[in-house]
Parts: sequence; structure tokens; C-alpha cells
Amino acid sequence: MNKNFTLYTDCANFPLDRPCKYQKNDNITCDNCDNYTELSQPRNSTRILIIKLGAMGDVLRTTFILEGLKQLYPKSEISWIVNKKNSAVLENNPLIHNIVYNDEKTLEYLALNYFDIVVNLDLAPESLALAKLSNRSKILGYTFDNNRDVISSNDYAAEWLKMSAYDELKKANTYTYQHWMSKIVEIPKDNYEIIVPLSEESVKKAENFLKENKISADKKILGINPGAGKRWPLKKWRTQGFINTAKYFAGKGHAVLLLGGAEDKDEMDAILAKKINNVYSTGTDNPIPDFFAMINLCGTLLCGDTMALHAAAGLKKNIVALFGPTSLAEIELYGRGTKIRSSKECVCCYKQKCDITDNCMEGISDDEVIKAVEKRIED
Repeated sequence: MNKNFTLYTDCANFPLDRPCKYQKNDNITCDNCDNYTELSQPRNSTRILIIKLGAMGDVLRTTFILEGLKQLYPKSEISWIVNKKNSAVLENNPLIHNIVYNDEKTLEYLALNYFDIVVNLDLAPESLALAKLSNRSKILGYTFDNNRDVISSNDYAAEWLKMSAYDELKKANTYTYQHWMSKIVEIPKDNYEIIVPLSEESVKKAENFLKENKISADKKILGINPGAGKRWPLKKWRTQGFINTAKYFAGKGHAVLLLGGAEDKDEMDAILAKKINNVYSTGTDNPIPDFFAMINLCGTLLCGDTMALHAAAGLKKNIVALFGPTSLAEIELYGRGTKIRSSKECVCCYKQKCDITDNCMEGISDDEVIKAVEKRIED
């Protein structure tokens, strides 16, 4: 054989486990190929990969970093690896070039691509492993070393890692999630907005909902998200508190929209069972774009520490948010909200189960909530 069988395995055209198309179609070898493209060679755009798999609310609130990254790297292509069940909150986001589902093809995707910057803000083992396997020049956030030690990209990342490991530090924290993540990602500010894309189709559905229920679009509408999901049942306020609040504002002529998913059905049904005039269910089976559009109908949202809170913040709504087992300080409302925390000493315990009968969320009074909502509605 007289041919030179030099092999350039770092060529972007080489699929690793089989001949490339130039070899297959034209019998070209690496030493005489004009199509060699070094995978890591500089390009006109900065290639950025974000690894944030879930939960859905965390994925949504993390979108605030996109504007900062675009400010630093105007010519950039941003890809985002996410669990498919949480991906709906990223769809139609104008700053994301490519949404990559975390599935059986993820490792192949990482092997065949190179990134100038990988941003991993997750400390879950799977996310750390994906960060470690990525081909990149720089990592922001976290990865593993060969001893399974977590590597933090800067001092802020190291502090956040400690807070994630010690609830005592989490409770003592006085800064928002946006503050910490902006420092870890090294973007200029911490007050970029959460990005909540609204689809035209979903907006029309929401407008039709108002028409079908004869709700005036200029009426001051209060949204209530009474659930908290299965993972954090202690985030829920008393259902009776939501009933009393709905009754008060419906009695004053406001339309009250109940918002939630399948996991919130029991709470929503309990409120609807009271048959209060001017209280409407928006349904519990809305796709995420429709759910966002329903929240967008509201001027003010009353909720716990939920995904709906982050959506309302991104949609620039007034918010009254109720806190017990999770950190009040960590949540960013962008100056458009009121946070109410239980007076119990055990707040911010991060427990998912509680033996106390009169727990922290049950101790939040109806009057305090109603006064806070009333002030926000009148803003």
C-alpha cells in the first residue's frame, strides 16, 4: 500500500466510529483532504453550552444569564442541555441557538462538538459528569476531577457549593439566586430578566378564555397558584387561606384566576367547590406555553415558591410570594413583589416533611396576605 493513512481524529467531519463522507464518497485520505476542520479551531462565533437539566422552575429562572452572556459575547451560539420534561420553558427563546435533550444521544453530542465555554450550574452527579465529558476551553460553574472531587470555577462557585451542602449556610444567605449565578458565570449584572417567551397561539387562547368567561380585559385580574408540586408539599399555604383571599377580592369585583398543573388539582377543586362568583379555573392540563399566557392575563399573582413565581417575574407581574421551608432571600422579584415569611423560628429548614402540626406555612395569616395583595393590585 502506497497511500498515507495519517488520521486526524480531531477533525469536525470525522464521526469517530466510521469513515467520514469524504473518504466514503471520494476515497480521500486525511493527508490530501481540503476539508480538514479542527474541532476546536477559533470561529466567528463563541460556542457556549449551558448544562441545566431541571427542575423546571430552576431552568426557567436560570434564563436570566442569557442576556448577560450575549452582552459579553455578542457573536455567540448558545446551546442548552436540558431534560426533555423541563424543556418547554426554553422553547422559542430567541437567545438559545440549540436545545439539546438529555437522552441516550447526549454523550455522542458531547463527543462530536467543541465549546469555547461550558456553563454548568448544577451539582447533580449527572450534570457534573456531562460537564467533565464536554470538550471545552473554559468551564464556568462545576465539574469533576479524576478523583470525583467537585471543581468550582471561582470563589463564588465554591461558596454556593458549601451552601448547597449545609442548610445552615443556606438559611444565613441574604443574596438572590441571580446574584450568585451572575458571579459564577462572570456576567456584568445580576438583574437581567428571566425570559418567558409567549407564543401567539397561546396568547390568543388566553384572550378567548377571557371572552368565553365574559371577563373584561381591563379588569384588575388576580392570579392564584395554590399548589407547590409533589416534591415540596410544605411550600403550600393553607387552602382555606386561598379560599378566603379569593372570596375577598372576588367580592370587590376582581376576576380571580386559578392557575396550576395536574399536581395542583386538589387545591384548585377545593376553591372551586365554594362556588365563589368571579373565581375561574384556567385548567390543570395546559401546556407550558398556554400556562404562561394565562399568567400573563393577570396583573398580580399570589403563590408560593413555585415555577409560576419565576414565570410571573419574567412576565413582569406584581407578585405576592409566601415562604416557609425555603429561602426567601434567594428569590428575585425584580422590585415588583412582596415576600411574606412565616414568623416561625424554624423557617428555611429545607425539610420536605414536618412533624409540627401548626407548621410555618399554616402560620401565615389571611389578613397579612390580603393586605399585601391589595397593595400590589393597586400599584
